[in-house]
Amino acid sequence: MITEYFDTSITIDALDISKVDKLLTRFESELHSDRSSSPIAAYARTLRGLRKEVQSVQTNKDEIEFGHTFKERLLSLAKELQLPDDHFSIDVSGEPLLVREERGEHLISPTHFENGAYFSHPHADHQLDWRADELPRIKIGQYVRFGRNASVNAGGDVTIGNGAWLSPGSQLLRQDHDPYGRPSVGSRTVAMTKLPPITLEEYAWVGRETLIGWGADYLGKASVCATRAFVNTWVGDYSITGDRGRIIQYMPFKAYALEYSDTSLRDVLRITDWSAINTAWLETYRSSPADAQTVAELPADILRKGASVLVIAPSGLNVVSAFKHQKIDIIDYNRKMSPYILQWAQDNGKYDVRFRADLNTRTLPFPTGGDVHYRRTIGYDTVVCCLGIDELSVGFLNEIKRVLRTSGKLIAPTSLVDHISQAGADEHGFSLTPDSDLTLAGEAYTIFARTKS
Repeated sequence: MITEYFDTSITIDALDISKVDKLLTRFESELHSDRSSSPIAAYARTLRGLRKEVQSVQTNKDEIEFGHTFKERLLSLAKELQLPDDHFSIDVSGEPLLVREERGEHLISPTHFENGAYFSHPHADHQLDWRADELPRIKIGQYVRFGRNASVNAGGDVTIGNGAWLSPGSQLLRQDHDPYGRPSVGSRTVAMTKLPPITLEEYAWVGRETLIGWGADYLGKASVCATRAFVNTWVGDYSITGDRGRIIQYMPFKAYALEYSDTSLRDVLRITDWSAINTAWLETYRSSPADAQTVAELPADILRKGASVLVIAPSGLNVVSAFKHQKIDIIDYNRKMSPYILQWAQDNGKYDVRFRADLNTRTLPFPTGGDVHYRRTIGYDTVVCCLGIDELSVGFLNEIKRVLRTSGKLIAPTSLVDHISQAGADEHGFSLTPDSDLTLAGEAYTIFARTKS
């Protein structure tokens, strides 16, 4: 019976090890050959060489100099493979900053690597036929700290913002094993051919011995992943998270300080009393107009407790605050709304709100709705979209359909009813059909049902 499930494209050959000199696989041969023309082998070989060299780092100056070595090796590889200059971008500019306070001092170094910190590509053997331009892109900002034995799986694009910190022993693991895949040793297969990208925003901090898993494509600005946590989902801006991305605390006062002032790294280092900033922020927030009051009368199925909501480019806090008992993800072009939204969430004891600022109108960085993964249904029950007609292309509407669950709903301005209706069905036959109208944040909105033709 089991043979009916065999994939006939797969071949399995037993190797006679007595007849093999040393190297058993094509990838091993490419990796150790001076005449190899494989881009992926050259990439993996470069990272392996750097991993070996970083073991000799001893002093602060060594750490800084290795940052330059890391940059030079990757730029040399890009030149060899005729890649654009920005395919690998590592910013090692800036002077070391010696911060003295009270009875001590500490050094803030330009982008640097402590002993044992490394990038690797453990699944390169699944990408043997990749062209050079398919190699993962690496972009690292200023004053990034890679702690002792911190590791980055660079099998997918890696973007790390200014001032980010990977603490000692932390890992950007970047891999997952589907429960519907092969068991045990067989699970290391071509499922790893395409690893997802990951972005650490400015001042993101990954705690000591923390594991960042497959679903964590975004670690938000000034976010903190707690020590020894396992994080398997994205982390919102200005939040502290624990195991499996559970939100412990928001930091709206930091959002206010960094988003409403032109604050440099030196400015950040000069501030010691962040509680005073919190007090000033709360005075601003409490004296602002009460934007969290909403008169929206949403249907019971949308307001179901525990339902998941995605809000795209909210026009105000009152768009978000309509969903007091739902899990809320927010994606926007910038972070201007973040301190207000996070303070509202904190005041209401609502620790299931996440904010990210990487919105573009081509794709949404979320998994396809309707799939079941580790006993969890993926996707959003409701998407609230506050974009205008010029931003809401047919392609982006299809993205909204993609991230909705099977019976999900879209809430969008009523002025866009014709535009959305005329978009028609996507390649899977799903359309957005007007269902009912409501008032949200003082504006006319329409609920659309996701239906199949």
